[in-house]
Amino acid sequence: MEGKTKVVSVAYPTIPIIFVASVDNQTRVPLHDTMGLAVTDLQMKTRSTTTITTVPRQGVDFLIRDIKTDPPKTVEMRLDEKRQRDVDKIVREFSGASSTGLRVESDNVDIFSGSSDSGAAAFVVGLDSLFGTRFPRSKLALLANRMSESAIRSVYGGMNAYVVSEGDPRGEQVASEKHLEPLRIFAMGFNYESRVSAQEIFDVARVSPFWQMRLDRVPHWRAEITSALGRSDWGTVFKNAEENCSNAHYLIETGGKRARRKEMMAAVIDVEEIRASGLPVYWTAGGGKIINAFSWGPKADRVLEELLRRGQKPVEYKVAPAASVLRSE
Repeated sequence: MEGKTKVVSVAYPTIPIIFVASVDNQTRVPLHDTMGLAVTDLQMKTRSTTTITTVPRQGVDFLIRDIKTDPPKTVEMRLDEKRQRDVDKIVREFSGASSTGLRVESDNVDIFSGSSDSGAAAFVVGLDSLFGTRFPRSKLALLANRMSESAIRSVYGGMNAYVVSEGDPRGEQVASEKHLEPLRIFAMGFNYESRVSAQEIFDVARVSPFWQMRLDRVPHWRAEITSALGRSDWGTVFKNAEENCSNAHYLIETGGKRARRKEMMAAVIDVEEIRASGLPVYWTAGGGKIINAFSWGPKADRVLEELLRRGQKPVEYKVAPAASVLRSE
């Protein structure tokens, strides 16, 4: 360790482009290639800020605060046993034989979905700075994914891919936040008391009779999206992203789990009807409680007006950068 006693790092929540439909239960590695997007609000306040401080006692004390600003509300929680074991193992990747104790405070501000991704990303980037390990971003991404199966999105920022079909798993950024500046993202969150857990999604999707159909389709989605990004052909990018997410939810919902509740389905229908009227807009959704509408160009303002007219309450997002260190001492 390079004499540091405190590091503050930041990462941004994520949304799916190619949905993580199932993972290996031991390694948490997705069973097919996936893609995602790091996002934040226009003021960049929607984020995970993680403070790691060395303490004289051994072990890792990990506190998570889920902070909402409108209306103000803070919920504190601790890691469950499994995640705590994951955290302890990851810390040893950075600390080696060191027995340095750590206090970790992870503040997730106004995050609808993807806080485990951004929290994991901020954590590993902070550890890298604290212990001076200087790991390549590719290794940081794989370590973060051991805490959250799509944390690679937050580590890389922009639009990114987790490729498992070409040998050893690897992450890569396929488009930077600068390249994606033309996008307008309207996030519609819903205040449900409960949701389908990630593990439930992984289990039910994997045993669906349509699972192989999804596996066969993923290379097409990835190729179409990657190619269209090079042309800034946003319509093709998000047509394929929507088709992929719709397919994932079909697997889940035909398996008896309602991933999109009534109000979420209404938002999906609103987006599709607005598109049918001639405006450029597509949707994606993960396993959380949010529908994301994507638009671009001069007609994006009309898309927003239509969403508001239909009673939706979107929060505008933009594409976010990679996880980074804010300060250290």
